[in-house]
Amino acid sequence: MRRYRRDEIEQFLTAVDAALSQPARVVVIGGSAAALHYGVTRTTHDIDTWNALQSDLLAAIAKARLTTGLPVPMGTSGIADAPYEFESRLERVLPDLHHLDVSVPERHDLVLMKTMRADEHDIQAIVEIHAHSPLDLETLVYRFKSEMDAAIGDPERLRSNFLVVVERLFPDAVERVARSLRQ
Repeated sequence: MRRYRRDEIEQFLTAVDAALSQPARVVVIGGSAAALHYGVTRTTHDIDTWNALQSDLLAAIAKARLTTGLPVPMGTSGIADAPYEFESRLERVLPDLHHLDVSVPERHDLVLMKTMRADEHDIQAIVEIHAHSPLDLETLVYRFKSEMDAAIGDPERLRSNFLVVVERLFPDAVERVARSLRQ
């Protein structure tokens, strides 16, 4: 499966914008969001979106594939959990686009979204986000406790995933955070 770098994702989204004749909005999540806004250098195999894509946007995506020669898969993520209020904290990227409004989750929200699966690829992206744009531990803990309680999956596994992330980013705080999660 082909993987795409940040510059290729930007090139592709610029071509999508050029193919649009009216405004469209997309919330990019996952690895593409990490690359576009948080300096993650790992490649990604698609552009996952939070929102459903309308027919005009789908047509622009198809045209962008032809004009760029980049067969980037782009579509609504099949499975994604996010903090309750994440949409109020979205951050716009690629502000020079004319028709396509591209937003990504704020870094703490994106990290929590990637924590839900927490495979090694996700954890490496989280570590890289933290290296480029340091995360605040208290914000992560607060949002995990107050905004992720309806996440799909076994609560113990999700808690364990979160503690793995805390251990990688804030090793001196893992015991304190574990106690806080038990309260």
